[in-house]
Amino acid sequence: MEEINCMTSEEEEDEEEEEDGKEEENVQQDESTVQQPHRPAWAPCVLYTLDKDVYYYAGQRIVISGAFDSFAGMTWPAALALCHYLDTHREQLDLVDKAVLEIGAGTGLVSVVAALLGAWVTATDLPEYLNNLRVNLSRNTRGRCRHTPQAAALSWGYDLESTYPSTVYRYDYVLAADVVYHHDFLDELLASMKHFCRPGSALIWANKIRLGSDLTFIEKFKKALDTSLLYEEGDMKIFMAKCREDEGDGDKCLNIQNPLREEKEANREKEEEEEEEEASVNVVQGNDMNRTEETVTSEADRRNEDLCVEEEERKQTMVPTGGTCEKGHSEDGRGDDPLCCTTSGDNITEHVGHTAAPTWTPTVICSFGKDVYHYVGQDIAIYESIDSFGAVMWPAALALCHFLENNRDTVDLQGKTVLELGAGTGLVTIVASLLGAAVTATDLPDVLNNLRANVMRNTRGRCRQMPQVAALSWGYDLESTYPSTVYRYDYVLAADVVYHHDFLDELLASMKHFCRPGSALIWANKIRLGSDLTFIEKFKKAFDTRLLYEEGDMKIFMAKCRGRD
Repeated sequence: MEEINCMTSEEEEDEEEEEDGKEEENVQQDESTVQQPHRPAWAPCVLYTLDKDVYYYAGQRIVISGAFDSFAGMTWPAALALCHYLDTHREQLDLVDKAVLEIGAGTGLVSVVAALLGAWVTATDLPEYLNNLRVNLSRNTRGRCRHTPQAAALSWGYDLESTYPSTVYRYDYVLAADVVYHHDFLDELLASMKHFCRPGSALIWANKIRLGSDLTFIEKFKKALDTSLLYEEGDMKIFMAKCREDEGDGDKCLNIQNPLREEKEANREKEEEEEEEEASVNVVQGNDMNRTEETVTSEADRRNEDLCVEEEERKQTMVPTGGTCEKGHSEDGRGDDPLCCTTSGDNITEHVGHTAAPTWTPTVICSFGKDVYHYVGQDIAIYESIDSFGAVMWPAALALCHFLENNRDTVDLQGKTVLELGAGTGLVTIVASLLGAAVTATDLPDVLNNLRANVMRNTRGRCRQMPQVAALSWGYDLESTYPSTVYRYDYVLAADVVYHHDFLDELLASMKHFCRPGSALIWANKIRLGSDLTFIEKFKKAFDTRLLYEEGDMKIFMAKCRGRD
């Protein structure tokens, strides 16, 4: 039985390689004939997913399949920058026969390129992301590389010596791309970087700077390792780091300590010293410390201001949403040349000829970021922007759209006012509009341009009332910006708004603000983390709730305002 399974797996990979060279229609026809496992009831009846990107590095054609149900299932911009750098700087970074480790490998593009350049690669990520990673590695390196790359599970942390002992797992290069973003494991990431960056090793880290916390991490990164800046273009930076010489022979470089424990020990030592010193010395030290903190804070503020200025200057060079480029193409992207107008990092329509593309952009890239869904008797074309969590199609949106379309007696949207929280790509808003609702789609400002383009493209001329798009940041003070006496809705919709972020309390407060007497909140979510279950308990305590739909980890709730709340 095992031999049969292995043979089937190899045959499937061979079929995938053959399909990559066929026409789109043939691919869709072949995939439709393959026997698929049971699909959830909410899966669209017609769905064309063209989620393969084709890149050219190291003289090879690389096909990367994404997995839009996770952050690690997308190719982020720093991976492209790092691949370009490795491919064009082979003399400075000779990877031939070198042992290479990639942390946070995601879709595996960087590991594939490193393997094609001759390295012995181990690609690591969380266990749930390894299947797609292995498929991409196998598809693009089999028969092409000196060494077959491996995929392994690795969770960042302080105790890696027990699972990855430094005496056994030693690498010439450690690679990382866009591993610093909005998550709660930056200290664990830094500890992991220090663990693998041994004497004789070099860490190459590429990242796009997005948040103030990224700058804070860079400062800690520079203090922990000897660093140099290899490349910089706008917000994109590539660093090289090596183990500090004073830690190379001592225990400090061999034992990665928990920074919280180090901080406590340092504080205790400091307290003992302060008890022995005179009061006047303490005052002087306190003043010096305050001045140091003020200096660090002011420096961080200046850097944030510089980033904001650069961002505003960059936006001024772009065509505003709703306008046209020099070739007369409108924002809906229906011009004759689909490559004329592209979407920038902030989802603002930009003419390719206006602003030069970054040097790390692949010379040839076929990006199929459009999915076509079929709801309410209409084909709905959704464009994604994988440089933002809010611009990716998540599964709860599909489940909610299916529910709204097939349960019109339970949730009648005809002529109703509807607000969507965290609208993302806008699919739920579009379906609600096609069902006759007057919809306002909301999300963070940097997601609105792609959201607005999707909404306009799929509702113009099809709906009784054109949906609106507005910025909304979850919080406790929404009465000042969205007073309840003015902004009242029959239904509030939300899909996959609960995931790994730090604003769950603000989200719940926003739900309570808009779910007024006479309103109903419909929330769909896929349960992934323990924090999701905690939020559900708080959600049930805050509202009168009932479960409308459940299939596996997918749940859809309806909630109404409690009594006099």
